[in-house]
Amino acid sequence: MAIHAYVLMTNHIHLLATPDYDDSISKVFQSVGRKYVQYFNFTYKRSGTLWEGRYRATVVDSEYSIC
Repeated sequence: MAIHAYVLMTNHIHLLATPDYDDSISKVFQSVGRKYVQYFNFTYKRSGTLWEGRYRATVVDSEYSIC
């Protein structure tokens, strides 16, 4: 997966990425949801999710890109 741009917001992130395979991005976030959240909650003695909503992706058509 190639990450072209990212923005870290106070309660979410934005990524502009090109996946190597159709399910690459969803697999990455599934792994993050399982591993990093568990680590973060253990480290900071908390429980629950880190993000407010579910993972969501939108296709950006390269025909309209500036680059």
